[in-house]
Amino acid sequence: MYRPAQRLADISPFHVVELMTRARQLEAEGRDIIHMEIGEPDFPTPAPIANAAVNAIKEGKTAYTPALGLPELRETISGFYRQRYGLDVPAQRIAITNGASGALNLAFACLADPGSEWLLTDPGYPCNRHILRVFEGRPQPIPVGQATNFQPTPALLR
Repeated sequence: MYRPAQRLADISPFHVVELMTRARQLEAEGRDIIHMEIGEPDFPTPAPIANAAVNAIKEGKTAYTPALGLPELRETISGFYRQRYGLDVPAQRIAITNGASGALNLAFACLADPGSEWLLTDPGYPCNRHILRVFEGRPQPIPVGQATNFQPTPALLR
């Protein structure tokens, strides 16, 4: 008989999709809604990016990329850090993911030992603690708020 893993009991539902659905219903009814539920931008994709995507499809660039991302993109990001911050971050140390959740999955998979404790801001993105829990890490909330610009401070970390 199939039984879900016990760790699922520690993972609460992610209600953002229901919130987004309700917000869109209210919007369709004429209500003015500010969407802050899923982190998507509230503007269309800029034309140069959309055009580049269409051109890439037309050129047949639809296969999987290398596991760590396109080498040209990784080199460009490396150059950005060198130019903007004066930091030498070799392209070999840069991995491209399809979003923050993908990056967190990789980071927690590599770094979270079962039972290890991780400091996560609260409030914070709910999926962070759930992703950590999948890798058997234990989230430890750091209460942040307007007074700290929702960022952890040395005092809070202590």
